[in-house]
Amino acid sequence: MRQGPGPEESEPGCEVPCAGPCHAQRVLQTLNTYRRSGTLTDVVLRAGGRDFPCHRAALSAGSAYFHSLFAVGRPERGPAVVPVAPEAPGTSPAGAAAALAVVLDYVYGAGVRLREEDEAAAVLALAERLGVAGLREACVRFLEGSLRAANSLALRRLAAAFSLAPLAERCGRVVRQAFAEVAPHERAAGPCSVVERVRKGRTWVRPNRHWAYPHARFMDLAEVIVVIGGCDRKGLLKLPFADAYHPESQRWTPLPSLPGYTRSEFAACALRNDVYVSGGHINSHDVWMFSSHLHTWIKVASLHKGRWRHKMAVVQGQLFAVGGFDGLRRLHSVERYDPFSNTWAAAAPLPEAVSSAAVASCAGQLFVIGGARQGGVNTDKVQCFDPKEDRWSLRSPAPFSQRCLEAVSLEDTIYVMGGLMSKIFNYDPGTDVWGEAAVLPSPVESCGVTVCDGKVHILGGRDDRGESTDKVFTFDPSSRQVEAQPSLQRCTSSHGCVTIIQSLGR
Repeated sequence: MRQGPGPEESEPGCEVPCAGPCHAQRVLQTLNTYRRSGTLTDVVLRAGGRDFPCHRAALSAGSAYFHSLFAVGRPERGPAVVPVAPEAPGTSPAGAAAALAVVLDYVYGAGVRLREEDEAAAVLALAERLGVAGLREACVRFLEGSLRAANSLALRRLAAAFSLAPLAERCGRVVRQAFAEVAPHERAAGPCSVVERVRKGRTWVRPNRHWAYPHARFMDLAEVIVVIGGCDRKGLLKLPFADAYHPESQRWTPLPSLPGYTRSEFAACALRNDVYVSGGHINSHDVWMFSSHLHTWIKVASLHKGRWRHKMAVVQGQLFAVGGFDGLRRLHSVERYDPFSNTWAAAAPLPEAVSSAAVASCAGQLFVIGGARQGGVNTDKVQCFDPKEDRWSLRSPAPFSQRCLEAVSLEDTIYVMGGLMSKIFNYDPGTDVWGEAAVLPSPVESCGVTVCDGKVHILGGRDDRGESTDKVFTFDPSSRQVEAQPSLQRCTSSHGCVTIIQSLGR
């Protein structure tokens, strides 16, 4: 039986003026023309008071979010209206509409043209939310091309919010280089040191504030530390509070309390500038998300395996829940969460089941350090997960065997503390080498640890008498100094602690 012509072939005497990628591009261009004229459209997206007639099929093919949204229901009689709220804090209605217009042009194959950092940031935020593959890279390339000393701090905050590690590192290098160039000339600058000027985002290159901040709206954004729940001084009461702390102004802002019951020894993590909390009781399956944009808690898909005393971390845009305790045994189980489909799926299990371990992502991999094994014995093992291969391996053991540990990563280095240790340890995944980074004023465990403004913040925890503390310390890796900070609002341990980007005007 004779087979028909292949996709790039034609039968004799039959002309094919455009085939393959060329034909696909022509179809997309036609669909884009239909979209602009409202021809054969079956859904309307609304942003900033402006309507965008679209085609469900095209949106589903170009966006993981819309694919999930349209797959669960039947088309209505007539086009449905889907509101698309701006994702970036402080985005104006006009800015929200403009960002959606750029995203739709990209989905329909018209390419992307970015002109300003504000626009690129708004488009990046919306593309992340809608799961538009490829547009993230285009936005990042534009932001990298516009990087300079005057906007490096603002872009570093943006990079932190969307887990853009290469951009964050480039921003850090620009800041350090600019500091090195200007420092010898700043001895007569008075009490305002160069470090303060860099940290506060002031430019020494040009004194004109409007030149230095052509996109001032995003300069209103700042990293804040979110502290959630935990236990009181004696460990008898579980605290219902959630608060945001801005280190520079030393201002606390109350946030909505986590709905339902109070909890402790849960897992907390930030993903796409939202806060996720899971567990908090023996065999708990619940997962809640605090939307920093909507300023409210939303219940999302539950864990398949109930767990407590586990940890969560983000690797390559996905959330991982690792290990824990179900009331009977330590868990090998690892689950992976996809925010676009709102689903959990099993990942490769831990080689050794642990609870209360330190967990951090670094260099595109997930590291599980120490913790309690089955039978209650602590371990010094370092378990490393490669998400590309869905495979675990063992690294050099830690110089300690402890539980109730915490870990964060900063500039390709993992810092581990807690476990009633009086030291901060550092681990370099690239060389597989451990070291001692600093000495703490006193030992602590079950503390809150997060990175904010380039420093490691250690908040609260339980001391060697078994009581919660309100002490706060910062560790600066560049100077290797530990400094005391203003106390927490209350003594807290076994709490959640993450960093997100928030508008200071909220």
